[in-house]
Amino acid sequence: MQRVEGTNRFAFTVTDHLSRLDGKLYGGTAIAASVAAAEQVSDRPALWMTTQFVSTTGLGSEITVHVEVLAPGRRTHQVSVTGTDAQGQVIFASLGATGQHALDGLTGEFESRPDVGAPETGEVWSSPFIGMARGAGIDPAALPLLGGVGFSGAVDLRHPEVHHHPDPGPGRVCVWARRTDGGPVTAAVAAYLADMVPMAVARAHGVVAMGTSLDNTIRIGTYVESEWVLIDLRPHLAAGGYGHGIAHVWSEEGRLLATASQTASMRPFDPANLPWV
Repeated sequence: MQRVEGTNRFAFTVTDHLSRLDGKLYGGTAIAASVAAAEQVSDRPALWMTTQFVSTTGLGSEITVHVEVLAPGRRTHQVSVTGTDAQGQVIFASLGATGQHALDGLTGEFESRPDVGAPETGEVWSSPFIGMARGAGIDPAALPLLGGVGFSGAVDLRHPEVHHHPDPGPGRVCVWARRTDGGPVTAAVAAYLADMVPMAVARAHGVVAMGTSLDNTIRIGTYVESEWVLIDLRPHLAAGGYGHGIAHVWSEEGRLLATASQTASMRPFDPANLPWV
């Protein structure tokens, strides 16, 4: 994503690693772009960002990202971020805040990290759909065209053994994730990675399903960039074809870096008839 010189606008092209399996813009890309752009314009780390998906667009589309500082403060900036296509149609709209952390400010973590195996010991997943297939009792080989397609090609996913989970229940999934290009997992990249709640909702139901995001939200703590992060997915409920849940993002050392939430429209499908083919 490149900044347009002298403006609060940025531009990027929807490439394979920024898309879903069907070639449409990946929801994690939109919130990641919103976080990154807001941080650059405000010169402050992101505190939270919520992204609503208004429309979609496909591979090769040029997206303009515009940041507006709605309320500049001494420490905290309230911001809005809008992503539009070449025709000016709104693709996503975000609201959030960035802020400077006070060195003597309240600091603490009140969640417990699952006790899991190291990334190197986990099963390699070429796609989150493998997690759905396992939950539905389906051989992942029955889901063709998964390896390296869409955003999965930019991410190394490892499913570790879970020794203990502080909040056990249906659909809980822990996945180690890192970038395949070797770069650090920043707050923006964490938002990109956390867009896996629909997989956990489908797994809780024991089905394979497409989840189309209606929103993504991330709330960020004292963030430390790292190679691996643990995505701790906890589905909450599904009603009338809409699924809701959260994802905690943990560092390798066990620090809670961020917590994300998501609502998605869920559509189960027969693995023999992939909806994006």
